[in-house]
Amino acid sequence: MTIERRRVLASVAAVLCLTSAQTWAASPSFDCAKASSEVEQLICKDAELARLDRSLAELYATLLKNSSANAQKSLKTEQRGWVKGRNDCWKSDDLRGCVADEYRLRISELKDR
Repeated sequence: MTIERRRVLASVAAVLCLTSAQTWAASPSFDCAKASSEVEQLICKDAELARLDRSLAELYATLLKNSSANAQKSLKTEQRGWVKGRNDCWKSDDLRGCVADEYRLRISELKDR
């Protein structure tokens, strides 16, 4: 194999790795194939919203892991309520802005715990 061919193959491999990393980083915490609401479908199509979703999911999982059984139950109930509220963003004139704001607010609330 020539040096030039090796360089081309290395470049292609680097691009594929970078693309895969970007795709993973921009995917939400849930399965987009099962996205049923308008809000979930938007999150699957929007890299920033997907990153916010993943950040929230990681923070939420950490809090659950480090909480007592009673606190976990309360946190789960609260999170279900938050998801319903986030999904109500379909009523907003600015769907994307509403969803982003909901994520940022929830992340901030959980970080304060």
